[in-house]
Amino acid sequence: MRFPSLGRSLVSAVLCMVLTAACNADAPSPAPERTPSAVAASASPAASVSPPLHCEDGVLSNPAKGGGNDLKVKILHQQGGGSVWDLALPATSVKSFPEFTGDGKASDFSDSHARVFDEGGAFSYDGAVVELSLYNQRSVRLTIHDIRVVNKRIVCPPDGLLFLEGNEGGGFVNLVFSLDAAAPVARERKESGEVGTEPYFNHDAIEVEPGNQTTVSMDMSGVRFAYEFDIAIDYSVAGENRSQLVRRRHGPFRVTTPLCPSPGMRSRLSEADVQRLKAQRYGLIRRRLSQVDSTGAYVYENVSTSDFIRSCPTW
Repeated sequence: MRFPSLGRSLVSAVLCMVLTAACNADAPSPAPERTPSAVAASASPAASVSPPLHCEDGVLSNPAKGGGNDLKVKILHQQGGGSVWDLALPATSVKSFPEFTGDGKASDFSDSHARVFDEGGAFSYDGAVVELSLYNQRSVRLTIHDIRVVNKRIVCPPDGLLFLEGNEGGGFVNLVFSLDAAAPVARERKESGEVGTEPYFNHDAIEVEPGNQTTVSMDMSGVRFAYEFDIAIDYSVAGENRSQLVRRRHGPFRVTTPLCPSPGMRSRLSEADVQRLKAQRYGLIRRRLSQVDSTGAYVYENVSTSDFIRSCPTW
């Protein structure tokens, strides 16, 4: 499977996350309270506990319903952290996507990648970069005052397929969200890589003229748990304040943690987090190698989760 390079230049409003499909659905109603095994394993950061034998989804946080419809939103793409094409699938969806297991070929990369998120419940791996096209359908200027992560929930990590495609490079994404935060907010990343402490929208806004479109890119990272969430765009138009929700076609955005976190990410984990993450398993890990075959196509290899973790220098 060939994957395109992502060099591009984004508008100054570019923010940090990843995605592709139709949006603007209402948020789900909060689920009944449960005690998720994944949450219990890290409820006390200093505690050392055995990995849970089973997992249950957590409780909905930052609930939002939206209701605005003045923006025509298109998910241009959703990638893994660092603008790579890495993703993970739950076991129930793997057979429906043979192009990612090596048992079939994708006729069109963009369509296949969008379909796996919209219909397969795929997770972006090791964070996500989400790029949205926002078109102002009104005849007056529209001003975006905030972009928020809402309807967030800790969920059970995927266990079917981990597909590591990598990438030849991507554009700079200047807005980042930490999904591990109780209420993730957009913060600005400098060219140096330093992330500011003040919320981006405390001092900036995005203006969209009537009939015009702007592109927003966001980097969403989380190292402790797998998450699902929606995106809320808060804006004002014609003197009214409104909020519009953005989701995948059939559900929320999903992001899962790395099996081999970077040293910087490792320092943010408690011992309980480490034991839980090291206990995670996939039915198949398939990764792209640097060499190509006689047809010029990239070569892939299958790796077991145990071998992958053993080769991780962080652990």
